[in-house]
Amino acid sequence: MATATIDPSPRRDDGSRPRVRPPGDLNSWAVADTLGRRPSAIFTDIDGTISPIVATPSEAWVDPACREALQAIAPHVDLLCVMSGRPADEAWRMVRIDEALYVGNHGAERWFRGELLRPPGAERYHARLARAQAMLRLSLANVPGLVFEDKGIGFAVHYRREPSVGPRVLEVARRVASRRGLEVIPRTAHVEVRAPIESDKGRSLRTIADAYGLRGLVVLGDDAVDVPAFVAAREHAAAIGGAALVVAVGAGVTEEVEPDVRVDSPGAICALLNSAVEALAS
Repeated sequence: MATATIDPSPRRDDGSRPRVRPPGDLNSWAVADTLGRRPSAIFTDIDGTISPIVATPSEAWVDPACREALQAIAPHVDLLCVMSGRPADEAWRMVRIDEALYVGNHGAERWFRGELLRPPGAERYHARLARAQAMLRLSLANVPGLVFEDKGIGFAVHYRREPSVGPRVLEVARRVASRRGLEVIPRTAHVEVRAPIESDKGRSLRTIADAYGLRGLVVLGDDAVDVPAFVAAREHAAAIGGAALVVAVGAGVTEEVEPDVRVDSPGAICALLNSAVEALAS
């Protein structure tokens, strides 16, 4: 009969004891062990991570099993943080966990308990963004399959339904934005036009990790925009003698960082989180 074993790593610097490792899923044990290094946090992306990738942003939904698992994990961590390319208030409307911190627009804004915080000065660009979007809609009127998405401090032009038009969208967006002092960022299956605000998920994670004094960080994501958060978590953990666990969904994370755990779908993330809850409660 299988018996539980103790992880052979040395005693932690913070005095906490290694978690008992039961037979079975080592990935869920790794999540639980990392979150056991308090203060700890779990950071999760939405689209492609706890929500399936769909043709248009408005069709997306968060898997109820993932929401329930995150709610169950919340009492065992010091911070539950949702980091998304969507506006922060929209991220909250999708996930609907009130005690979580929502970081939106790739780190540019935050939503916490009903309060939305955007970078100072972002409102100065609203008129320019409106004109740029109107010009792009006109210039790309004959391009099939496009979906425009308002993001508060910018907007996105999605071409997932017609991937071949991506270069054309990027070319026109750059021409229109350059005349108005706006930033253009190529993303996965879309182009983002936004106010020139320096932000990414990595910078935001570093700020949060320092503020909370985090020692255990689990980061969930599915593509290149999540890589800065993966890197930042590992750098923070290395600097303070903590632990960071990078969990990638699908094959979209292929650069700069090798994930500690890779799963194939949001459904697998749900299962991993549920197993981790059981390990945390044991």
